[in-house]
Amino acid sequence: MPRLHAHSLHQSTAEAEYNPATKKLEVSLTVFINDLELALVRQSEREMRIDKTPAAEFDAQIQAYLAKTFIVTDARGKAAKIEWVGRELDAASAKRDDPAVTLFFEIALPESLAKSMLQHTIFCDLFKDQINLLYLCNGTQNAELRFIRGDLARPFLFSQ
Repeated sequence: MPRLHAHSLHQSTAEAEYNPATKKLEVSLTVFINDLELALVRQSEREMRIDKTPAAEFDAQIQAYLAKTFIVTDARGKAAKIEWVGRELDAASAKRDDPAVTLFFEIALPESLAKSMLQHTIFCDLFKDQINLLYLCNGTQNAELRFIRGDLARPFLFSQ
């Protein structure tokens, strides 16, 4: 079984930037490894350990979980496909009790960010107090979005 170290903070942080040249939303999402392993164990119904499960299998489970919990839809409500880039252990947190990992992925948005919606529910199925923070950049416009359990999809809004 995964190491089930309880921590008082249930939060993910993400940075996302819309690249107009590639028409993709480039995302880096940082999560606690223990939370990620727990989510993947529940999803796959087998042991999932970042340090023991083969990387390809672990990454496939991450992608399947993200497809259910980080959903970007276009103007017609169609979910955009997540393109996996990779993951990196957070060196600063590696020696702490709660090490983190950053997940990198891209989402193709040919119609632009303005017509898209996001539902960000990662770990909301695990923790009632889960908070998901997203810092979003679209050219010179920036926004900070906060998602909690029960939130529905919302548009990418920018202050003018």
